[in-house]
Amino acid sequence: MKYDSDKDYIYYPGSTVPVNKLEIENAEEIEALETQLFLKTYEHFHESLNENTLFNQKYLKDLHKFAFAKLYTWAGKYRNKNISKGDTVFCQAVHLKTVADKIFTEIRGDNYLRDFRDKPKEEFAKKIAYYMCELIALHPFFELNGRVTRLFFDMVAVYNGYNYIDYGDISSRKDNAFIQASKHCMNGDCVAMEKIVVNGLKHNLGR
Repeated sequence: MKYDSDKDYIYYPGSTVPVNKLEIENAEEIEALETQLFLKTYEHFHESLNENTLFNQKYLKDLHKFAFAKLYTWAGKYRNKNISKGDTVFCQAVHLKTVADKIFTEIRGDNYLRDFRDKPKEEFAKKIAYYMCELIALHPFFELNGRVTRLFFDMVAVYNGYNYIDYGDISSRKDNAFIQASKHCMNGDCVAMEKIVVNGLKHNLGR
């Protein structure tokens, strides 16, 4: 399901496929290519992860740009239009930078969650879920927000001694647990997301 926007210009007419540099209009083909590029993004950023990594706005934008710049001109750029999906309205574009600054100031204040490394997993998961909900409500990019949000926090998890978070079934089905938890996030309720994260977090015993 595509986003509704002030101006429906990022999609091909009558399609859910965003206009792209390769002029692919088939939904299955573009999704397969996005997945392929995204896996390479995981590999690249995992390999470059180190104690000096800063999980700031530039890092989030770099993830999105590295993954999708081959396809989309807006990759790595915050959207400048309002978007919604069904009854869900995301952060207004005019407030996006201000809200993003606030979120990432909080993340930096938590020392990129290093302060929670040695605390019980439940406390670490609660923080991850809180910030994940904040980024979901922000929805800073025109498309592919969920994937980049999960990637961002997978890197935060690895940085802090965990493996990638197991989010369960994240297929495109509308009723999967992550999407339902994301909807609760929009109402300021992070409990469902916290449950997913705490169940999906495992310490990296080889670290």
